[in-house]
Amino acid sequence: MSTNPPSDYSFDTSQEIKELSKIPLNKRFVEEKDDITSYFKKIGEREGIDFYPEVISEKLIELTAPMIMKLKNHYDRPRPKVLASKMGIKLNDIEMSSMKTPSYPSGHASSGRLVSLLVADEAPLEHRKNILEIGERISYSRNIARAHYKSDSNFGEAIGLELHKYLKQNQ
Repeated sequence: MSTNPPSDYSFDTSQEIKELSKIPLNKRFVEEKDDITSYFKKIGEREGIDFYPEVISEKLIELTAPMIMKLKNHYDRPRPKVLASKMGIKLNDIEMSSMKTPSYPSGHASSGRLVSLLVADEAPLEHRKNILEIGERISYSRNIARAHYKSDSNFGEAIGLELHKYLKQNQ
């Protein structure tokens, strides 16, 4: 997997924008996943899972945020609606306060993946699949909102996976 996003005005970027435009907007789905810690807690309560370490989630996100911001600033990829407008492609989005940074990589995808993997490691076996799906839904919600291209989410998820491997090897 390349760590560089497709160039701004490339065919690949225009295809990603067109694919985003086909995903139905779902504001409720997106908004409930914007705060990762609250979303994990809500799902845990709904599923009767009382092992969710809320403080650990907040700390992980706090610790990984500077690294993600450094990557976002390095790549400085415009959000999909910015490039869509410049390319003459109509793209409605769900404006979120968390969409004020560059697009690549998706911090929600990396944090959602990392937290879901770490929580799943500690969860009873019967809950692991559902917990991992929470991370996937967080990542996908950013595509539904048109906050991120699929390549942003893919790279964010890969970062979350690599951080998980690192943390597990260095415990």
